[in-house]
Amino acid sequence: MYRRICRYRAAGMLVVGVAAAVAAQEQRPTDPSPVALPGHRYDLPGTLITAAQIEAHKKKMIAAKDDDVPMNMVKAGGGSDAHQVGISVVYRNKGQKNPNYAVHDDVAEVYYVLEGRGHMKLGGTIADWKRRPVSVGNGRGSGGTTAAGARDVTIAKGDVLIIPAGTPHKWEDADEFTSYVVVRVDPDGVAPLMALGTAPR
Repeated sequence: MYRRICRYRAAGMLVVGVAAAVAAQEQRPTDPSPVALPGHRYDLPGTLITAAQIEAHKKKMIAAKDDDVPMNMVKAGGGSDAHQVGISVVYRNKGQKNPNYAVHDDVAEVYYVLEGRGHMKLGGTIADWKRRPVSVGNGRGSGGTTAAGARDVTIAKGDVLIIPAGTPHKWEDADEFTSYVVVRVDPDGVAPLMALGTAPR
């Protein structure tokens, strides 16, 4: 009997607590901002890129022996009409090494590893820093061959790697054939827009 009374009291306290939380939520002032914020876009279409399209793109890249090819770059909306986001596919053959670090001045990257396993160098201070030509995929940037304080990172199937704009990064080695999708975030619109499937060859 005592246990039953305790359970009823606990249930009653829970109901009172939930009611108080709901009442507090209802008393909060609503956001006074207009529904549509000035200078923002609300009419941009979404872009679906299917696994089949990524696979077909990768096969064309392999046939052309081109290991980093943008798929598209679209307007991303928000408070700036310059803000863009793009997708590229990159692959690395087993044993493939890259002697150079890359630094993208304005464009951040997010890697999603589709298959394989490899090693990268991230961060540090580049000793032989110099400007490079503007890239279709990631705009303005620079590079070099050595970076003091760079850390070793291993990426493998299913991993996600975020590389902020301005962070030196270098592909170090591939344990096996490795491919990954790169999402490139371009807040200032430095890379050219491209529709899906129209990347320059």
